[in-house]
Amino acid sequence: MKCFSPKFKIYSIIVLIFSSLILSNCTEVPLSNENKILSFTLTRGGFSKSFEIIENSIIGTVDSTIDLNGLSLNIPVSKGATISPDPSKITTITGDFSFTVTAENGDIQLYNISIKRLLSTENSILGLTINAGSLLINPQINTQNYTISQRVPSFLDLTNLNVSVRYSDRATISPDPNNVKDYSSPVKYTVTSETGDKKEYIVTLTSMLENFSESCMTTMNANKWFGGDNRTNAPDILPNDRIVGTGQAVKFSTDVNPLRFTVLMDSGFKYFNSQTNYNQNVQLKLNIRETNGKIIASTNTTVLDTFNGGAIAFNIENLHLLFKKDTTYIFQWYLVDGIALGVNTGSYGNTNSGTGFCFSGGYSGEASRSKGTSLEDSTVWYSHPWNFNIEISGKK
Repeated sequence: MKCFSPKFKIYSIIVLIFSSLILSNCTEVPLSNENKILSFTLTRGGFSKSFEIIENSIIGTVDSTIDLNGLSLNIPVSKGATISPDPSKITTITGDFSFTVTAENGDIQLYNISIKRLLSTENSILGLTINAGSLLINPQINTQNYTISQRVPSFLDLTNLNVSVRYSDRATISPDPNNVKDYSSPVKYTVTSETGDKKEYIVTLTSMLENFSESCMTTMNANKWFGGDNRTNAPDILPNDRIVGTGQAVKFSTDVNPLRFTVLMDSGFKYFNSQTNYNQNVQLKLNIRETNGKIIASTNTTVLDTFNGGAIAFNIENLHLLFKKDTTYIFQWYLVDGIALGVNTGSYGNTNSGTGFCFSGGYSGEASRSKGTSLEDSTVWYSHPWNFNIEISGKK
């Protein structure tokens, strides 16, 4: 009977363990046959939508406002599987397509993708603009009966207008507004949505031919400094350092094309200290502003050396203005070079309270050479408690 030493026994055990490890490492692990798309999410900008996976198909829609370009796809697949084509390379969907998912063991699963944008039902005219040089006219659109009506200044030729039309995205319009110039009779536009729904609009433009006049000359019970100032003894005022202008807000109850603006002064221009007349022609400037201070038009008028008080008119016909109803416009007028000239007169006004056109609010403005300010700057103008005597005439 053979006996083995303890060392031999230990050695045998180690050999057996090592052999078993080698055998276990040589055993093949089966490759996965999983080849599924686990989820499908489409993202475009702030829009994101996940689509349901039914068997081997992914079918769905996005809203009509979502374009299927500039997008990204997030498509995780089974562990160890691959997908073709690479979803990260797809940024546009133009029609049906498919993905192939391949498992580790080579098994293939085909997924059919059908994602479409819903057709838009929108078919509206959103805006219409008449382009007449610096004058842009945007008529109101009646959304109840689909009509667009506007009276336009008579200087516009209705047979040769430049009109642009803005309409719903993805809709079509007929006829092409770019090809329509003659609006001397009503023009019908048909807007068709992607779904085929149609909406007809009638555009009617008419010339302003009726005369109008708004006068605020009946009550003159106040007089405000207007022009330069040559006084040598006035407190806190240096001679030939300031100029004072006058302004008045107006608002019309209908659209108008103003042609003439008139103000009222109490005398000819003179030096305050000596009370002698200037006896030379002077220029007055008129700025017409929106309520935010923006100047929309300007013009000058010459006051002759013989002027001794009364009405001073500005011809504003060539400014080609259209004043919209219920909109406030601010007229401001002043003596050109008034600081240097140092002459003044008075603006007539009305201190009474009331309503309507003549009571829309007066303005006064003061600028100074030493302060470096100008009456062209809206910030030097402020509301005045009087309403000033003016008259506006034109066409409506």
